[in-house]
Amino acid sequence: MDVDTKSPTVFDIYTKDPELFHALNDKPARVVINGKRHYETPFNTGPAASVTTIISETASEVNKKKLEMWSKQNPGVKEAAAERGTAIHSCMEMFLKQEAFDVPQEYQDFWTGMPEILSQFQEVLWAETPLRADHQFALSSDGIGRVWGRDSEERPWVGSPDIIGVAGNKLTLADLKTSVKPYSRWWPKDLEKGCPEWRDRLGGYMKFNKCMLQLGAYALGIEQTLNMKVQQAAIIVSTPKDTQLFKITRRHLESYQEKWLKVVEEYYTDLNRCVVYDPDLV
Repeated sequence: MDVDTKSPTVFDIYTKDPELFHALNDKPARVVINGKRHYETPFNTGPAASVTTIISETASEVNKKKLEMWSKQNPGVKEAAAERGTAIHSCMEMFLKQEAFDVPQEYQDFWTGMPEILSQFQEVLWAETPLRADHQFALSSDGIGRVWGRDSEERPWVGSPDIIGVAGNKLTLADLKTSVKPYSRWWPKDLEKGCPEWRDRLGGYMKFNKCMLQLGAYALGIEQTLNMKVQQAAIIVSTPKDTQLFKITRRHLESYQEKWLKVVEEYYTDLNRCVVYDPDLV
């Protein structure tokens, strides 16, 4: 699925004016606005919200309150998960770049199944950061690789893909997650509602769908930024028991690209409805 934007894609902008990206990449890629992650862009609209920010902000109020309550009831767990994710992502990056690394002892169980899955990539074009010389314009001076996207109404988003490579002779976009419990592709309709297994499966299903939205956003960004069309995708979930690999067809990915564009529309519609308090106008 292609997005018919009214203005040039990022790849078009770079081809016409590479110097613009030299200036863009000389400053930090990320900027925090109202406590939310944004990225600098080559557009004249200034920084744009990250993919994760847009997903977080468009979550239902019920889910936001549940997450807030869970965080209060489980202090430190969110921070520990982020630290674990950073460590495993770093190992993944070094493995794909064929550089030496050590897996921290406390995360050994999360790494066990990763090499077998990562070895399926015949060629790696991006591992946290772009590896090809002609993609270096997507790398900031502070080491952040990112892709930019816009919908048909020129509403932007920015994301940082984990892996872009060739697997099974197809251009593949992959996202890595670490989780104490497994992800699930299916709604737990075969389980008794409310039981512990049902809750775990439901949580895994919701995480899977959230990740699919990210992949849809990144795939569109890759197309507009790197001028390459993703042919398939994958979700790699590292757990202490095993490593899950979910293979995503191009058709399935396209369905989430469409869902992502609806989320972008919702985000910017809500953003435009916000009334900013200005004491000078009172």
